[in-house]
Amino acid sequence: MTMKRIISIIIISVSVLFGSCNKYMDIVPDNVPELDNAFATRIIAERYLFTCYSYLPGGFDLQSNPALFAGDELWLNSTANFGEGSYGNWYIARGNQNVNSPLNNYWEGSNQAKNLWRGIRDCNIFLDNVYKVPDMDETEKDRWRAEVLFLKAYYHYYLLRMYGPVHIMDKEVPVFSDPEQTQYERLPVDECMDYIIKLVDSSMVNLPEDITAIAQENGRLSKLAAYAMKAEMLVTAASPLFNGNTDYPGFVNSENKPFFNPVFSSEKWEKAAEACKVAVEFAESHGRALFKWKPTLNLTTPPQTSTINQMSYREAVAERDNNSEQIWINNVSRATQGFQAAATVRSYDPAYVDNRTLAGYLSPTLNVALMYYSKNGVPIEEDLTYDYGARFNLRTVPTGTSPYMYNLIPGHTTVGLHFDREDRFYASLSFDGGRYFMSSHLSDANAFSTVYRSGGNAAPVSISSYSITGYTPKKLVSYRNVVGSSDAYTVYEYPYPIIRLAELYLLYAEAQNEAFGPSAEIYSAIDKVRSRSGLGGVVDSWSLYSRNPGKPASKEGLREIIRRERTIELMFEGKRFWDLRRWKTAALELNTNILGWGVKEKETQLFYRSVSLYNRTFAQKDYLWPLSLSELRRNSKLTQNPGW
Repeated sequence: MTMKRIISIIIISVSVLFGSCNKYMDIVPDNVPELDNAFATRIIAERYLFTCYSYLPGGFDLQSNPALFAGDELWLNSTANFGEGSYGNWYIARGNQNVNSPLNNYWEGSNQAKNLWRGIRDCNIFLDNVYKVPDMDETEKDRWRAEVLFLKAYYHYYLLRMYGPVHIMDKEVPVFSDPEQTQYERLPVDECMDYIIKLVDSSMVNLPEDITAIAQENGRLSKLAAYAMKAEMLVTAASPLFNGNTDYPGFVNSENKPFFNPVFSSEKWEKAAEACKVAVEFAESHGRALFKWKPTLNLTTPPQTSTINQMSYREAVAERDNNSEQIWINNVSRATQGFQAAATVRSYDPAYVDNRTLAGYLSPTLNVALMYYSKNGVPIEEDLTYDYGARFNLRTVPTGTSPYMYNLIPGHTTVGLHFDREDRFYASLSFDGGRYFMSSHLSDANAFSTVYRSGGNAAPVSISSYSITGYTPKKLVSYRNVVGSSDAYTVYEYPYPIIRLAELYLLYAEAQNEAFGPSAEIYSAIDKVRSRSGLGGVVDSWSLYSRNPGKPASKEGLREIIRRERTIELMFEGKRFWDLRRWKTAALELNTNILGWGVKEKETQLFYRSVSLYNRTFAQKDYLWPLSLSELRRNSKLTQNPGW
């Protein structure tokens, strides 16, 4: 391949990565002359750098992100054309994972996933050659090298989280090497994690403390991002799946050494707690704070406190430009028009009931609707004042002025479950009888009303474009979006948040509790997250309203609270799927039926029948991805994961 050919491909295959001025190439030459050309100038080398970033898994990719559909948060319409070849993540949830052609196969790459080993190989090539670039100073080379060192660590971590033990690709192996040199054995999980953390620590030496040129570099790595991700990695390493896991007694390497250390280590939690503390302090010292929504100037009346709480929670994810909460984002993976149309209620504007642009097929399950707290900030099954036994009973919203008028349609009959819930419930979910506040409204009192029953403005229209559960994820839809006539739908795109400050607070709380037990520092971290959404502190809320008032005082009780808080705060952000695995609670939580409402019914009583959409099963083997049979044949040193 000639230099002219390389440059031609670069020009043809560029795509936006960090901003309108930055591009990346998706081509990596395989032989020495071409490599020399690829690092002949700063411009070409920079595109190679962005190629290394391009392997970041897409958080908002509906087909390749297993955390979107392979758990229990979102479901799809089985009568529509959501085939296994495209939506492998959903078919994992339906029990179709296999060894012949693994779904969401990040080990080898597929139409549903990127090949992360190729990404690691490209990182190694970059690391071996970046100092050859002639028209760069050493400081910039050091920074680029640091970024790629971290990416190399992150790709190993992503694979470890999916597959358990992995092999370490520390050096680039030429494509035409002797086959024996490409035979790798997987290493014990602890050794893999030690290697990953060592790379992260090495990267921090030359990373900038924070990204200051936001318009040009948002999404690039910084010390702040590295500290936060190190905290997440060490919490994962300390969690039950990877710490003292006795479920794999015969899963050993060629030296008969267990891939999973069966001995629990409290030191892992102590290291995680320290890493979280460092990350939180570093984030706060660099201006990070939980996002607080400021009402737009076009509002004719001041918004309700509940509206401010809800919008602060929604915009913590969907505000892209001046978001003090976001720590590291994937600017390649964005909530595009197609993504937000899939998440948007059939029509939140009665003027455009038959708008075909709004697909509305992302369907939060009834299972997760039950997880949100009551208005008192405790689980509805624990709340002394909440009639949990009547949660599925019909109830009519009072007409006129009432505490419910901003969240529910006055005079509408809905289900008891939709009354007296916390603001994150109303900020996350759109449902039958609910309200939908958008930037086009001059007052939150004028929010759209949504009716999901047959004949309503959010009811099924086509075979595929509707919610199969009777809910849509309002949280994923920017309030700046505008529905216009003639199917026009203008969206405010925003990037996928890999980690934000609220999650960092909850990681800190989890690690501190597991390492040392309940403390005032832990309560403070959780309460910061709760306060942003209008809830009282953990201790006071449980003391005043819970049937188990002493729960926050014990490590076990506080663990349950922290896990529930993480689930609620990070709902639909691709976190719960991995949490259930690292906590080893997936076998309990995912062996349940997927539930929704009778969405094709018009009569209220028929609509509000709990419908079982799928009988899920989760086996022990499902904690880890299988390696394909073809990969096992290519590499005789590989060992298949247990159960596959």
